[in-house]
Amino acid sequence: MIRFIHHILIPVADIERAATFYQQLGMERLPSLSPHIAWMEFGPNQLHLWTSDEQFPYNGWKQEPSPHFAIEADDIRECLQLIPLIGGQVLQEPKQRPHDGSWYLFALDTEGNRFEVTQH
Repeated sequence: MIRFIHHILIPVADIERAATFYQQLGMERLPSLSPHIAWMEFGPNQLHLWTSDEQFPYNGWKQEPSPHFAIEADDIRECLQLIPLIGGQVLQEPKQRPHDGSWYLFALDTEGNRFEVTQH
């Protein structure tokens, strides 16, 4: 039985820049086994940031809509203000879902990866 998302891996061009972005968003950086990956933790979940190398070339996420991950926030309005301040880009103002009343927005991180912020 699936209990929660353990990790999501996304490609990045600059490991340190991406890790700093997610640390400033509130994630904790964990020790990793390679300089080509940064393990970020938030609650029981992990986000793995990975840069391509010759041994493990990344094949890309060129299709649309692009893959993304979603993070649950205490205050979506705070994230709306914080994301641009730490180098990200908000793609839309928060919207409310009619089926459950939750709020969501989509944004890009410093590496151009799309992610969703939700507030239930």
